[in-house]
Amino acid sequence: TVYFLGALPRVKRTAYRLVPASRRVRVEALSEEILDRVGGFVLGNVATSVIAGAGTLVWLVIFGVPYALLLAIFVALMDLVPIVGSTIGGIIVSLVALTKSLPVAIATAAFYIVYRFVEDYLLTPKIMARTVEVSGLVTVVAVLIGGTLLGIVGALVAIPTAAAIQLIFREVAAPSLDQQ
Repeated sequence: TVYFLGALPRVKRTAYRLVPASRRVRVEALSEEILDRVGGFVLGNVATSVIAGAGTLVWLVIFGVPYALLLAIFVALMDLVPIVGSTIGGIIVSLVALTKSLPVAIATAAFYIVYRFVEDYLLTPKIMARTVEVSGLVTVVAVLIGGTLLGIVGALVAIPTAAAIQLIFREVAAPSLDQQ
């Protein structure tokens, strides 16, 4: 990642030189906007993961589950993995909560089921609408389509891809269609 980020300006300059000079400024502007939206996606994904970790920490401290901070960090990191990450984190935390008592473990599992729905259908669409400028409906549909077609990788690239398609349509296709 460090090498890629270090070489990115040079790679972009080289790629832009492959575009005819008459269209280069426009391609550069669109490419930079797409890269900004990808950065917004990463920031939004980190934000939802921090929220998952903070919610886990509060829940585990309230119920006195051991290793609360460590488990909260684990859940936050697992939440970065699309589709299955938060589920795996919730299962493991629920198993650790079983060391406290069976009712606490069941309540913790229920907490993660509810949190998963809240994250998937409320938090992620709202955060992505602000950071990536993609509507909540497009966010949910893109993740469903991407996850169905390409699994975890498809879910991971679905929102940035939807943002890029939306931007290209708005900036390139729609104006040319309006002129006809």
